[in-house]
Amino acid sequence: MTESWIDLHVHTNYSDGLKTPAEVVQMTKDAGLRGVGIADHDTVGGIPEAEAAAKELGVVIVPGVELSSQHAGRDIHILGYLMQLDHPKFVEYLKLFQDERYRRAEKMVKKLNLMGVSISMAEVEARSNSQSIGRPHIAEILTEKGYVETFQEAFYRYIGYRSEAYEEKYRITPDKAIALIAEAGGLSFLAHPSPIIDDKLILELIKAGLDGLEIVHPKLSDRRMLFLQKVAQNHGLLVSGGSDCHGGRNGMTTLGRYKVPFSIVEEMQQSIISRRGS
Repeated sequence: MTESWIDLHVHTNYSDGLKTPAEVVQMTKDAGLRGVGIADHDTVGGIPEAEAAAKELGVVIVPGVELSSQHAGRDIHILGYLMQLDHPKFVEYLKLFQDERYRRAEKMVKKLNLMGVSISMAEVEARSNSQSIGRPHIAEILTEKGYVETFQEAFYRYIGYRSEAYEEKYRITPDKAIALIAEAGGLSFLAHPSPIIDDKLILELIKAGLDGLEIVHPKLSDRRMLFLQKVAQNHGLLVSGGSDCHGGRNGMTTLGRYKVPFSIVEEMQQSIISRRGS
């Protein structure tokens, strides 16, 4: 039987992606993939729309989320898959994330206004679909209004790390993110673990209950992928992978270019079944 494929790491306009969940599903179908993992930042708001579109097109949706966390001053993103989306504590935390994202955006908009940049929260809310507000939404507005020439320049000049209008994001610790996903019945994966995430930290996260590693990603070299695959094998971890596609702000889309066998989803499902039965 021919192997089918899935991209397990795609963002929609419910966080900082450009495409609606329905458009992402259509792109998945067009790419010849069997399914897609919707993994928006700190929200699962786009999953119902994706599932409705997928039902029409015969595409499998793997519900996911990418939680923001921090360890020793370093951003660590934890992917969660197959959670109970209505789990009370999970819902409560995602609401907290959204509230804090809004407050952060408010602070950055105020800083920009003091710098003479005319931008409003109403514009940011509209751009973000009133969902998971992030810096990319502000960057898009700055670009369209002509304050910068490119999306990347908006970060460099105004809202990037150490820039004048930058504001720290609300984060929890990685172990808390892992515990939250587990409590909601899901599986946790360390997102795009580049070489700056050392072996010691990976081992700490494994001890905290991490279920797997993302080993396929645009930012991971073949050498790093093989290393992570060996770590996963040595510690009995699951693996995942995907394009981390945000819709293609440069006119190019990576959806489907970075993919993993669909059998990985079946392994994830079996892991959850085994856990519930133990």
